[in-house]
Amino acid sequence: MALKQLQLLVQVQKEKEEKLLANFVQAQQFLQTCNDRYQGLADYRTDYIRQTQQRGAEGVQSRQFNQYLNFITKLDQALEQQNLQIQQAQRVVDMRRTAWLTMQKKRKAIELLIDKELASSQQRQNRLEQKLLDEIATQQFFRRLQQQGV
Repeated sequence: MALKQLQLLVQVQKEKEEKLLANFVQAQQFLQTCNDRYQGLADYRTDYIRQTQQRGAEGVQSRQFNQYLNFITKLDQALEQQNLQIQQAQRVVDMRRTAWLTMQKKRKAIELLIDKELASSQQRQNRLEQKLLDEIATQQFFRRLQQQGV
């Protein structure tokens, strides 16, 4: 593959990698939002139970107590749902991280190939230059011999 084609391929890979990185960052932000929601619900549940216990110490009717329990059950269900969303968001983060790192490896491999091709090209150029210098030196040597009459 020609060097320019490889360089173009690297540019395309970089663009893909940047998009994958943006997707990964977005997934991380969503995961953080999910974690924050979970923590907010958990804190609210704790506060609600504490308030319910305080009210219970003052005396509560059974119907009102059942309402408290039902609401706590709904909070527990919301926490379970939020936990499921966190797990799903974590899976998305992991998949996007893997996709980004895979693309990064591909780009680095192509860049390494370019570097090797450039180094090989430079070695060929150096050998050619050395061959020319050797040829010039040989010709100069033979000229000096001819001028000296040997």
